[in-house]
Amino acid sequence: MEQTAGVRRAEPPHLLEYTWGDDLLRWELTPLGAGTRLTLRHTVAERGRLPMVAAGWHLCLDVADRLLDGDPVGPIRGAEAKDFGWPALRDAYADQLEAE
Repeated sequence: MEQTAGVRRAEPPHLLEYTWGDDLLRWELTPLGAGTRLTLRHTVAERGRLPMVAAGWHLCLDVADRLLDGDPVGPIRGAEAKDFGWPALRDAYADQLEAE
């Protein structure tokens, strides 16, 4: 399913905010000591999609972590995510969100 995107705000190199379908994503970079903090806020339009979105971002962060550790796995897309534990992550996030 193809989703349209539109940039709402861009302040290089610190801020990028855009729509992706009906969702809103905001990436912020903030200096932190000798490094940088990355903050991502993803506002999901349909609450029922939260466990799926959270599981997807979880895998994205796992990929980034491996890359930063010098052990890249490359991008994980679509059905391939099932091979990396996406269904279990989705279910765990669904349980956690239900408990809140």
